[in-house]
Amino acid sequence: MSKQVKVSLITVCYNAAALIEDTLNSAVNQTFQDFELVIVDGGSKDDTLSKLQAFKPFIGTLISEKDKGIYDAMNKGVAAAKGEWVYFLNAGDAFYNNNILQDIFTNQSLLGSDLIYAKVETKNEPTGINYINGKPVTLPMFYYHYPICHQGTFAKKSVFSTIGNFELKYPLVADSEWFIRLFKNTNLSTKFVDRVVAYYDIQGATYHKRMQGYREYISVGFIHFPFSVAVLNLLLYPIIWLKVWGIRTFQNTSWFKKYRAIKFKNKLSGE
Repeated sequence: MSKQVKVSLITVCYNAAALIEDTLNSAVNQTFQDFELVIVDGGSKDDTLSKLQAFKPFIGTLISEKDKGIYDAMNKGVAAAKGEWVYFLNAGDAFYNNNILQDIFTNQSLLGSDLIYAKVETKNEPTGINYINGKPVTLPMFYYHYPICHQGTFAKKSVFSTIGNFELKYPLVADSEWFIRLFKNTNLSTKFVDRVVAYYDIQGATYHKRMQGYREYISVGFIHFPFSVAVLNLLLYPIIWLKVWGIRTFQNTSWFKKYRAIKFKNKLSGE
């Protein structure tokens, strides 16, 4: 598969034999077929590579080698991509239904944008209360949290040439820092689509290392945000630590699950 395609679906994986088939089946079963799979494997020791054989007709590039972390692997995927657009469908994630690519890439009103972003539905939420996340975003919304989930975004490959790749000095929040650069660039355009496009496995590295991620985000703030905002985020660190401690301590209790169910009752209404 050497010709240029409309979209490159980049899948980063490592020892993902238990997950990779469901993820890639959600891609190859799409009604829109003008895509390639770009697989960046970190040198898996399990059966990941053998399971990829079934998807060989769809694979444009397969890289299997040790990397410097997920964002290094994602940068490799972008470099190898032959598509006009790139989308990251990492092991454990999946498209919401078989018509996602068809609905996105046959809608001409969307394709003039540099970034298309939409909603995702979480899965593997420890409390069992999954929810839908995603809404229109402005730059100030990045000041205090991560308002975009990567699995909800489709970016033109040319954007990486304009603003650069993922910055490896942020092992947990490089994607958020990349989105900040994108939204700060007034020459780039974005478009929100009010629909769910993917299931997002919430228990990734950032979830389990939330305070490290928050410390990285504080550093990001001193580069990209107003100084007063960056200082406030630094001062809020003890409060965030207490919040994370509380969630981890009580997330398996019945009352906390009931609270989560009430909090997110209006966020699982589908598309």
